Amino acid sequence: MKKSLVFTLFIAVLFVPFQTAIADVEPGLGGESPRWTIEDVFGTEDLPFAIGHRGYGENKIYSPDSPIENTTEAVQRAFREGAQMVEVDAVLTGDGIAVALHDDFLEDGTCVNSLNFRDLKGRLEDVSRLRHILQKARTFSTIEGSDRPGGQVLVEIKTPSPRCDLDDETIPALVDAVIGDIEHTKMKEQVIIESFSPEILLAVWGSEPDIPRMLAVSVLQLLPKEYLQSLGFTVTEIVKDVGFGLQWAEIGDPNYQGWVVYRLPGYVNVNQYVGVLLGTGSRTASIDKDLLGLIESMGGSAASFVGAIHFYGPNVLVYTIEDTGTVAEQIGQWYGIASFGADGIMVDNIPLGLDLEGLGAP
Repeated sequence: MKKSLVFTLFIAVLFVPFQTAIADVEPGLGGESPRWTIEDVFGTEDLPFAIGHRGYGENKIYSPDSPIENTTEAVQRAFREGAQMVEVDAVLTGDGIAVALHDDFLEDGTCVNSLNFRDLKGRLEDVSRLRHILQKARTFSTIEGSDRPGGQVLVEIKTPSPRCDLDDETIPALVDAVIGDIEHTKMKEQVIIESFSPEILLAVWGSEPDIPRMLAVSVLQLLPKEYLQSLGFTVTEIVKDVGFGLQWAEIGDPNYQGWVVYRLPGYVNVNQYVGVLLGTGSRTASIDKDLLGLIESMGGSAASFVGAIHFYGPNVLVYTIEDTGTVAEQIGQWYGIASFGADGIMVDNIPLGLDLEGLGAP
């Protein structure tokens, strides 16, 4: 299939007017001191705001200059330096504990759900329970003595990999563990649950509808099977019905030694993604920056796409500006994403992201 035909998906997108009502949320719980909420961050004048990716940025190796990703230390440092919001990932151990790790398998292929938390801690000394991260974040959400929101957390519930959960049997327990930690720490008004899986978001909605949800989308989900295979991915289409008529696939990533690590729905076009976004009751969209770049490069308008989502009601967050290029390149990416109308941008370089907040918006 020629690229000119492949990517016509992104050129014609029709939208049907839709409005969502988001209830006003009173800060604080019971007789406690008032606390900042997710609404406060989206309501700031300095848009887009920076989001600490995996806490204080992607970093799997111990360094005295930067904390290990997805840990209480990473979250604490991001908030101390002024971040209003951070993102962390959540997977499940064999004894039902939600922990913050990007993948549900270790570098040697061992599945996290095959280890109890104590054994996992023995192998990864710095691994943090999601509950402890939320407890740490909570200490930064008190309004008293602060004129800037803080302590807000995006929790990405990782879609279980086919490598570690062949039939998606751990999803109910994973959702319950994450919601249990949010309720235990009284962080319902300071958290958004994110996932690439509509199934997971529907499970969250059914269990705890008051916790806001965010549907993420990767450029991989809009590329044809043949094109992905030409890039070295393996793609096996599967039958999986969660109510939206989507074609799901299991995908092997050459960056993970070819392991089959993704089970994701594909979207025929961005219009279909927006339909699922609204169908899951999501108040926020999480969009791959590469998808926006592809729309723009193929003659479409990323700004119109973001604007249409805003018209429906949800906010738009974009991921991720990695700390791999030069500072000038990262600044260029920020201004490009900001010009599309994003409300927030995930970054690995938190100090730089905080310096750029509010800059480049249309």
